[in-house]
Amino acid sequence: MILQSSNRPLLLFFIALIVVTLFIAMALKFLLPFIIGIFIAFLIEPVVSFIEKKTRLNRELIVGVVLTAIFCLFGYIFTLIITRLTFELSKLIHTIPNYYNYYNMIFNKISTYLVYFSTKIPEEILEYVNNNLNQILSTMTGFLSSIYSFLMNKITMVPNLFVNIFVFLIFIFLFSYFFSKDKSKIMSFLKNILPCTLQEKIKKVQIELFLSFINMIKAQIILVTISTTITILGFYILKVDYALTLGLICGLLDILPLFGPSIIFIPWIIFSAIMGNISFAIGLLILYVIMIGSRQIFQAKIIGQNLGIDPLLTLVSIYLGIEIFGFMGLFIGPLVVVIMRALIHSGIIPPLYRTK
Repeated sequence: MILQSSNRPLLLFFIALIVVTLFIAMALKFLLPFIIGIFIAFLIEPVVSFIEKKTRLNRELIVGVVLTAIFCLFGYIFTLIITRLTFELSKLIHTIPNYYNYYNMIFNKISTYLVYFSTKIPEEILEYVNNNLNQILSTMTGFLSSIYSFLMNKITMVPNLFVNIFVFLIFIFLFSYFFSKDKSKIMSFLKNILPCTLQEKIKKVQIELFLSFINMIKAQIILVTISTTITILGFYILKVDYALTLGLICGLLDILPLFGPSIIFIPWIIFSAIMGNISFAIGLLILYVIMIGSRQIFQAKIIGQNLGIDPLLTLVSIYLGIEIFGFMGLFIGPLVVVIMRALIHSGIIPPLYRTK
């Protein structure tokens, strides 16, 4: 059966959609160091070219020095953050068992108080209250023990995590170095094997993807600004010490794809509840829900506006991305839409319909 010409654009579109989605998913899983390395090579190209023209030094030397300086700077900042975070986390973990003794003492006092007034309280009520207190104490003990075991288990994984990150960064450095060093040779090779028409289309795709990347950064800055403002105002309402500093930190953590401000809010809420400051813990929880909820509400609209995509399409792409790829689908979904749009605008994929 011969496929009608009117259906071919639709068929090509869905084939391209599947191919692009699978390619992005596989690339992020297996080729992420290579992709990041190429991206870094393009980012440092203006600096490398400028130094090369001004100094007439060997390009290999310039690339090596620039990359080493960048990696050392970010490595130093990352090390400071991780060292401080590990110290604070270890300190918190070792103080958790003390809270069990503290609450055990409180419940013992309550039990003693109830026994003292047992003559005025019916025996059934007294038995019910004592049983509930024991149950609460048992539940809290198990909860604290599970938290302690979970955190200790995660800390034992830190050395392996550092090794994996170190190997990951080495490959990024090598990919960046070799691609930047031989960039002209690689680009000449691609120009020789690709037809001129395809080169022009690929150039259009590159330009559109670059502009989309800039707009994506702009959208994230807007979202982070909203989250930061909400957090700072909330901290001031809750009368938190260093509200401005902590608000800025939580707002900037909103950039992180997986944990975000949760790494501060969730332990803080649990800690406040354990220490008996229930009203403050509830206030933090409300602020956390408002912060996360506002991001979810504005995310589709702001990203859609900055990328030139309909907010509904952005929301659908995010939802489908999360359903298919898990949390990484939050980025894969809109990325697929952006790449598909660039491929259609460049003419590599025919549009679904043509205006007559």
